[in-house]
Amino acid sequence: MARTHVRRVIGVLTTLVITLFAVLGLAGTAHAEDGYEYWNYFHEKNGAWEFSMDGVADYTPEDGAVEAFRYGTSTTSQGIEPRVDLTEVNFETICGSQEAGPGEKRVALILDYGTESDAGTPPQPRAACAVGDEKATTQQLLAEVGDVRVDSGMTCGIDGYPVKGCGVPVKNAEVPTDEETVAIELPADENAETSADAQPATAESSDEGSGLLWPLVGAGVLVLAIAGGGLALSRRNASA
Repeated sequence: MARTHVRRVIGVLTTLVITLFAVLGLAGTAHAEDGYEYWNYFHEKNGAWEFSMDGVADYTPEDGAVEAFRYGTSTTSQGIEPRVDLTEVNFETICGSQEAGPGEKRVALILDYGTESDAGTPPQPRAACAVGDEKATTQQLLAEVGDVRVDSGMTCGIDGYPVKGCGVPVKNAEVPTDEETVAIELPADENAETSADAQPATAESSDEGSGLLWPLVGAGVLVLAIAGGGLALSRRNASA
């Protein structure tokens, strides 16, 4: 009887352990989520990133907006954010030197091409200021500052990256978090370029002035030499 009782207890415990592992296994499978490798699209809202629920062809940003793209693997519920320090890379640092005409708007665009583990060697992350019609969509503005490859309304490649593919499925996608920020190449300051262009002209004018001065100095020295020679000759004649 004792042995039978022990066997029953062991059997119950074994069943409980198997059930527990089965539940844990199902829970792990339930939390695993498939994803895609593609260009994630974000809006800047109050100094933070908001994963866009709209496609680039369906969203019309306002003047002064900051829109960002990050290539990498993510799920439909969790996008992979651009690695940008918004205290240093913002609308003013991107579009501060640009001007928009009547009926136009300025929108700052940030392009983070991701890491080498995604789709090869990515270009340097950069920012650009898109100036376009006030009713332009993000896709239209993006085409103003880069070469865009689109398929069925989806942004597949920017500036030739990646070369091929569009929204590649990824099983059990692992979305990185807490990534370090990277250096973003900002657009050139047009005002600074204008000042730099003006500087050589000033130096050139100065050089031209110096070029005119030296012949005058030489002529003056020649006149003094002739006058001195004439004076010496007149004194010699007087002595004779």
